[in-house]
Amino acid sequence: MLDAPFLPKEPYQNADIRILCDIFSMCFDGFFANSALCGRVGNTLDKHVFKKVSSLYRRLAERLLLNVGALPEDTGTMNPEPGYVATAYLSALNAPDRYAPSRIMLVNWQVIKRIGKLVRKLENKIFANTIVDYLAYIQIVLDNTEHRRKTAKLLG
Repeated sequence: MLDAPFLPKEPYQNADIRILCDIFSMCFDGFFANSALCGRVGNTLDKHVFKKVSSLYRRLAERLLLNVGALPEDTGTMNPEPGYVATAYLSALNAPDRYAPSRIMLVNWQVIKRIGKLVRKLENKIFANTIVDYLAYIQIVLDNTEHRRKTAKLLG
């Protein structure tokens, strides 16, 4: 399901390209932040979840990049949300080790919501549905992890 190609590779010349670039940026930041935190956490549950979420963001970013083709030059007109996401992830990563996992989880939830809003603006519904599939899978992982972290009393 998640490895199915979107569409044949083609450069997008419509309004979707800017939205896809914003989603790509947020996914890349999610990949980086979750991967970085995976190396910092000490317990197996957190290591597993941050590695898994990082991998999902990476796979979605790779799919976007593969199917978008060449990225457009930054004209300064892109949505500011990716900048907010990057700032939120960096802030969460700078938190003490005790609080960083909970803060990254919170940012992950925010990213899912923000990407979900952007996906609704896409004209290409096949592309949008594939992105939604990734988001749903990430959300399932986050839901399960939140429950398991509460059970293990790892919430900080």
